[in-house]
Amino acid sequence: MAARGNIPPAYDERSAQVPGMMRHGPFPGLSSAPGHRLLEPRPPGLLGNTIASQEADIERLVGDNRRLASTHVALRDELVNAQQELQKLRAHIGSIQTESDIQIRISLDKIAKMEVDIRAGEGVKKELQRAHMEAQSLAAARQELKGQVERAAQELKKVRGDVKIMPDLQAELDTLVQEHQMLRATFEYEKNKNVELVEQMKGTEKNLIGMAREVEMLRAEIQNVEKRVQAPKIHGAATTTIPGTFVDAYGRPHGPMAVDQVGNNNAAWTGPYDPSVARR
Repeated sequence: MAARGNIPPAYDERSAQVPGMMRHGPFPGLSSAPGHRLLEPRPPGLLGNTIASQEADIERLVGDNRRLASTHVALRDELVNAQQELQKLRAHIGSIQTESDIQIRISLDKIAKMEVDIRAGEGVKKELQRAHMEAQSLAAARQELKGQVERAAQELKKVRGDVKIMPDLQAELDTLVQEHQMLRATFEYEKNKNVELVEQMKGTEKNLIGMAREVEMLRAEIQNVEKRVQAPKIHGAATTTIPGTFVDAYGRPHGPMAVDQVGNNNAAWTGPYDPSVARR
């Protein structure tokens, strides 16, 4: 590159600034540093080529600078957008986290309720078993009631049959009542008749008792007569004893009376009085 002193004034005084870039002094290699000598002047053709190449480099750098500036602006916009998206994502994540917390709490509440329901399910199971046993007992009671209803139906059928024959039974009952009345009248008649017969028998019994007393008196007299007959006669007369006489445990003779010599055949039987013989 050419030295600063060899640059034309028009170019040296030009300080064009490209947007996005700052110029800090002269380009490198164009300033004269202390202690260094200035380059020697070059030919005009070479200088023109150098300037043209530098201008091309400058234009290229300006284009690059513009592209970088536009890229920087785009990146800044993208950064702003990214930050906005990040904020949105953070807000969304926060909302999701809050919603997830709510869902977790709801799930925990549901789990707690399910645990309570499961614990209560044991009681429900016991209630169900008891209800099942009651259902079985009710079924047995239903069968028993069904049997009772069937028996009641049979009895009702029988009663209806009996009701149909009620007129015949009533007629038979009336007949039995009449027979009962007749039998009662007969019984009363026979009772009155028997009362009269009893009175007659009582009178007859009294008569028999009187006759028995008389017979006893006669027997006593007969015994006295027998004693006199059995005693020896003063004139030595012999007595004839009728066979069949006997003496009881008291020493009293019983049997036909003895016949005296005169030939009297009237014999009398001696012994206790028997009322049955008198009744005959």
